Amino acid sequence: MKYIPASLLPLTVVPVTAVAANVHADSQQIARPAVFPAVTRHQSLDSLKAEVKQQLEKRYGQHYGCSALSLTSIASVLGSPFTEQQLRSMSESFSGGIGHQFGEGTCGALTGAVIALGFYASGGKEKHLRLAAEVYDEFKKQQGSIACGGIYGQYRFDHCNGCNLCAVQKVIEVLYREQDIHTSTIAPWQQITEGK
Repeated sequence: MKYIPASLLPLTVVPVTAVAANVHADSQQIARPAVFPAVTRHQSLDSLKAEVKQQLEKRYGQHYGCSALSLTSIASVLGSPFTEQQLRSMSESFSGGIGHQFGEGTCGALTGAVIALGFYASGGKEKHLRLAAEVYDEFKKQQGSIACGGIYGQYRFDHCNGCNLCAVQKVIEVLYREQDIHTSTIAPWQQITEGK
């Protein structure tokens, strides 16, 4: 295959009306299904919370960033078409309040959990914002701050595991309450996604 410089490729013009139509459609209050249908073998909230805690603990000491810990632990319980490495790649840079700056950025444990919330929550923008705000508020209440620097400055790394546990369990709780998690007695995750 021959390399062609981008400057020699033809410019594609998108009609303004097409762009405007897409913006308008996206801003409407449209209920959407979850990006990934969350299906699990667990049939109680306590069982789900215990499993996500176990998945976190399984990853401790394996050089996961806090954001990747939250995202991969939730995904391992609820199913995902992405591999563990892909999930890590999309979330690692949020660790340490983004780029390991340990400053004013949002705690990576919370960021990774909210990314997962967006994957599995159904409904429109208003619902997603409401659920994310609920997770945020609970995290701030339990940890005293959502800023990585504030938490890290007080505890160093001794408190990071607690931040992850708080964030992932709240996301599981919210998704369960909103009935965005289904048990495997309905159908295995693969069958649901293949049926679409």
